[in-house]
Amino acid sequence: MKTSRRVEERSTGRRSWLVGIQTILVLAFLIALIRSNRERLLNRLRTFNKRYTNPRVLQFAARRKSPYAVLRHVGRRSGNTYTTPVVADFVPRLNSFVIPLPYGEGTDWCRNVMGAGRCTLTKNKVAYTLVEPTIIEASDVLTDLPVQIQGTLRFLGLKKFLQLHIETSIPSDKPVDLVSTLER
Repeated sequence: MKTSRRVEERSTGRRSWLVGIQTILVLAFLIALIRSNRERLLNRLRTFNKRYTNPRVLQFAARRKSPYAVLRHVGRRSGNTYTTPVVADFVPRLNSFVIPLPYGEGTDWCRNVMGAGRCTLTKNKVAYTLVEPTIIEASDVLTDLPVQIQGTLRFLGLKKFLQLHIETSIPSDKPVDLVSTLER
């Protein structure tokens, strides 16, 4: 009886070890699959956010204690003014705002800001004129951000930020015009 119990324990131990290995292999496969399709997934998410999420976020962005800011920029070809909700944080060490680029630097709003060399950012009811846009590595600024944001951005695999220096700032209680300025 003692022998059969030991054999059962060993086989049960082997089974749990095999299940653990299989679980690790399945997770590794899923992670590889997600990474290989990352661009396609990001493009779908970006399109969804642009059409459905952004108009709703603009309703409360730029208010006090909102994590979102409102970025106004001019189209590089059309000359139209667009409004885009973004997450922006002021980094005292750099004396500038930084905006994460989860979809990369090829998004329309980022290319518009880079082309114009300036934009307006409204955050916490203050409108800032921002100049000198520069793409920087996430590692240069990530440790300057709040811990909760750092974890999220690391999980997302964020690699780049847009850095913008403050030219001027003025208090702003003017609500965002959602329909005429929403980026298409």
